Amino acid sequence: MRTAVDKINILFIMMQMEMGGSERLVHNLLLKLDRNIFNPSLAWFFGDRLLKEFKDLDIPLYRVPKEKRIDFSAMRKFGAIIKNNNIHVVNAHHFMSMVYAYYGSKIENRTKLVYTEHSEWEIEQISWKWNIIGSYLLSHTDAAVGVTAAVTKQIQNRFNADASKTITIPNGVDLKALSRNGSINDLREQLGLASDEKVIAITANLKKIKNHIFLLTAFKELLKSYNNIKLLLIGQGFVNDAENTEQELRDYVNEKEITNKVLFLGYRSDISQLLNITDIFCLTSLKEGLPISLIEAMAVGLPVVGTNVEGIRDVIIHNQNGSLVNIGDVESLKNALLILLKNESMRRKYGEKSRSLAKETYSLDHCVKKYQDLYVSMMGDRLSV
Repeated sequence: MRTAVDKINILFIMMQMEMGGSERLVHNLLLKLDRNIFNPSLAWFFGDRLLKEFKDLDIPLYRVPKEKRIDFSAMRKFGAIIKNNNIHVVNAHHFMSMVYAYYGSKIENRTKLVYTEHSEWEIEQISWKWNIIGSYLLSHTDAAVGVTAAVTKQIQNRFNADASKTITIPNGVDLKALSRNGSINDLREQLGLASDEKVIAITANLKKIKNHIFLLTAFKELLKSYNNIKLLLIGQGFVNDAENTEQELRDYVNEKEITNKVLFLGYRSDISQLLNITDIFCLTSLKEGLPISLIEAMAVGLPVVGTNVEGIRDVIIHNQNGSLVNIGDVESLKNALLILLKNESMRRKYGEKSRSLAKETYSLDHCVKKYQDLYVSMMGDRLSV
């Protein structure tokens, strides 16, 4: 007979201690889970600098260093964490997290395992060998979550996953925290923004896949037609990350002599406030899953411009809440931004539509409820509350 439990002990596993889109979702889940039902904890592989947002959650935190390409020691450490803390459910975010969580969840312990995937392209780049391994692991995993219907379909097709064990749960954002509110003058002054300057912003870590260079190239051309403007690059590059483009971007800005127009803000915890001083949000990624940064901008009520790629085109409705442009089409990106800069009523109209779409489809409350329902369903009749 299985023992009844008063609360569900749940361990989230993410790849790195940084704040990208998937990490923000994990943080939101940890923050918003009903503590009358759940005891959450968190483990990760890379990054020894603990972010304040996670530290402030006041939950158990476990760094499990991954030091080898296939690190069985890390797998065993996950198993020990699960056993020693009587974990009932593990939610692993991204494919390799799921691989490492599997041993501790299913071989060393009898723990429910949920795999959340954040983009189609991450599945597409998995090698044939790992595809075979993944198919086996998912056949014994309790549930797989895609952040969009397309990601869920990709999980089913690539890993031959049982449709009855896959579910789509769109990312959500805190609509109350991201509304237009409060004084923005102090922050504008801190950043050296003139009262009449317009602001374009992008929130994305400085990686090749985020394609900042495309935005910078279009922004340089935009300055020829509209000079009273600043570009905020919110995010950071990471040392030893092969995808890091920070130096390339800084070199470009210096070479083109636009250092007075482009602000490298690095990692910021005040995203809501920064979005409140922004006029247009732009995301120029080569590929995306379901970008939380874009949804956050929409929740604030911003017009949005982005590349016409998976994930972004799921969120931006062309000519309704913003514009979609093809990758590499500098002229189209420049024009999309210029039209919005010159047309206040269009910015307001698109911003209102953005806010409406975020409220209807991407509520954090709805997202958290779907995850909670999934976790509770796995406990069957064991939960005594």
